Amino acid sequence: MPTTQQAAPAPGMATLGMLFLSLVPGSGIRDALPVTLLAQPAAVVLTVLLSLRLPREVA
Repeated sequence: MPTTQQAAPAPGMATLGMLFLSLVPGSGIRDALPVTLLAQPAAVVLTVLLSLRLPREVA
């Protein structure tokens, strides 16, 4: 497996971890966890929608 594929998930996990840890002090674990768990599928949906804007043919 190429290094890029192995390292690609790390920024996503770091972003979700940072989101969770930034929400915990203000709202607690009980409220921070659902927000973090909903952020991941929201990012997937956004990625899919943005991928539809890519050109369909190679020039």
